[in-house]
Amino acid sequence: MKNPVITSVMAMIHFVSGYYVAVVIFGGVPTWPQGARVLLAILTNLILAYEFVYLPAKSIEDVDSTRRLLRVSIIPFLLGAVCVLILFLLWR
Repeated sequence: MKNPVITSVMAMIHFVSGYYVAVVIFGGVPTWPQGARVLLAILTNLILAYEFVYLPAKSIEDVDSTRRLLRVSIIPFLLGAVCVLILFLLWR
């Protein structure tokens, strides 16, 4: 991915999705609609990471696609979840 705007947008999407998933998981007993939205958010993240991060990075020979996937997709998702965890620990 040579376009830094797309990379930044993808990182923000993964951060917000990680935040939302963690809010539903740590917020109490999720209902069926919340569980379905969490599953949809996780599947959307997987598809976006594969299509817009992993495949373009894999097509360029000098780029390590696994490191790009980690930096653009996995770390922002986990940071969003960790932010929620810290907020819940501080408020209790």
